[in-house]
This record gives sequence, C-alpha cells and structure tokens, in this order.
Amino acid sequence: MLRYNKHLSSEERDQITILQGEGLSVRKIAKELGRSPSTISRELNRPNAIYYRGKYIGSQTDKNVRNKWRESHLRPNTFLQQSNVSYFIECELKRGYTPEIISQELKEKFGETVSHETLYIYIYSSPKGLSRYLLRRPFGRKPRKQERHRRVGTGKNIPNRVDISKRTQEANERTEFGHFEADSIESCKKNGKVLPCLTVVVERVSRYVHIMKTASKTALATSQSIITALKPLSNNIISITYDNGCEFSQHEKINEILDCKSYFARPYCSNDKGTVENINGLIRRFFPKGTNFATITEEEIAYVEDWINNRPMKILNYMTPKQIFQLKSVAIAS
Repeated sequence: MLRYNKHLSSEERDQITILQGEGLSVRKIAKELGRSPSTISRELNRPNAIYYRGKYIGSQTDKNVRNKWRESHLRPNTFLQQSNVSYFIECELKRGYTPEIISQELKEKFGETVSHETLYIYIYSSPKGLSRYLLRRPFGRKPRKQERHRRVGTGKNIPNRVDISKRTQEANERTEFGHFEADSIESCKKNGKVLPCLTVVVERVSRYVHIMKTASKTALATSQSIITALKPLSNNIISITYDNGCEFSQHEKINEILDCKSYFARPYCSNDKGTVENINGLIRRFFPKGTNFATITEEEIAYVEDWINNRPMKILNYMTPKQIFQLKSVAIAS
C-alpha cells in the first residue's frame, strides 16, 4: 500500500542508500518502501542530496533536509517585522483575537497572506512576550481533581429530564437556528454565604451569547434569568440544552413561558454542550476563578458580552456572532 502526503523519514533514506547499493532500480526501491517511484526519483534528484562516489548517502541528506527546513521556519518574516504590522498584531492579541483571526485580518488590511503557524512562531519568539496574550495556554489543561464527580449532578433530581440523545438532528448538526445551550459560572466561595453567579446562554448556530448576573445559583433565580434574557427572542427559541445541575430543575417552567423544549447533557460529559463551555473559557479571561461576582457591575458584564458577540470567529467564516445572529433573525422574521 502506497503512502502519500508524508515526508520520507531518516530510516527510509537509509534504506534507499542500502537498496541502491544493492543495484535495485527506482521502481523496485519504491516497491520495497511502499512509496511511489516519483517520490524516490525526486529524493535522489533533490538539490541538497548528498552523494559520495556517485552513491546516494541517506543519513547526510536527511540532516541537510532537516537543517534547511529549520532555517526556513526560524528565519524572521520581514513583513511581520514592520513596525506598523507588529503594532497591529500586538493590539489584536490584546483584544483577545487568535492567530487565525489575525491572519485573516492581515490579508484584508495589508493584502499579505501569513499563515497562523507563522504567526505562532512570531508570537512565541517575540521579545515583548506576546504569548501571554494568547487565549489558551500552550501547556494544556490541568488534571481534573478526583472529587469532581462527587460535585457534578447526574440529573436524578431534575423532573421530566429529557436526555440529549432525544435532541433533533437539526440541532445536533447546527443546521437550524434557535437551539441554545445554558450553563452557570460560580462565584468564589466565601464563608458559606450565598453569592451571585453568572448564567450564560449561547445560540448554537451563531454562537451569540447572553450573560446574566443571577442573584444566586438556585433553580428559581436561574430560571428567572433565562426567561428575562430570552423572552424578547421567544419566536426564535426551539430548544435549550443544560447540564445536570439542580439550578436547571425548573426547565419546564422555562419551556412553558418560552414555548421551547429542554434537553440535558449526559452526566460528566461537558463536550455535549461544548459551545457554552468554550464561551465560559472566554468569560474567565475577564473573571478568573476566585472572582466574587458580587463586586462585578452590570456594565462590566455587558462589556464582556459585547466583546464576545463582536469578535470574529473562524468557525463563522470570520464573521461575528452578532452579525450571524442578526442575519438569521431577519431571515426567520421575513
């Protein structure tokens, strides 16, 4: 079976040396390695291939190839070094834009195509420490604590709970506008006092978000927040997907007032409502864990909501959630 779209390894280059030394033709070498003859031919004729007395030396060629690749990727990009361009990139990173978004903006603003991989190299090698502005840390997630499973609800205390497996295909595939996800972001713990939390609701197609400051993480307060936020959009609401927290136990009341359906994620499966989980990560950029939401103003929350809804997204073809939400709303109204 032939292998495509993969560079030759150092072991394969050593094998080419041995097989050529045994007098095998290009076609026979290709058959032995499971490669196409053209791949072997190009390798033997590459400009930086090393030969000794007419024989191909795979180990030295491999070293040459890797050094050339490294030099080409580490060479400073002259376009990115321009003061106006570097300043633009720094400003966009501070706004919370990803290298993918910035790559698209550079193409539109300066007419230059710069891949996001090149931008990542530029950011991490910058003496200004630009990597601290990236939304996601490069060293991955912290391991989850063992007690997590004891804290997360399983849905047993939620009346008439409908599992996410019953959700429609249109909602699962995001082909229908009007399906939402909801979640809560907890405040810091403070001597057993009841503190406000944030209730977050996101539309799955547009990624348009509503963030509400809720008096407490109770079923009554949470349901009131969701109803208040979504009632103006009631004609566009088909379903809401929740996790199994007790704060969502009044989902039937929400369904009755907003005329929608409710579904619940599988226990311990946050990826069942990955859209709102991703939004929560953006919100935590402004309100990190340990934040006391009692000290956060409505204006600060509105600023974060506006920032998320007006931030271009690659998944939306670099349009903003607000633009998509408005387009879909107008289409339904008409």
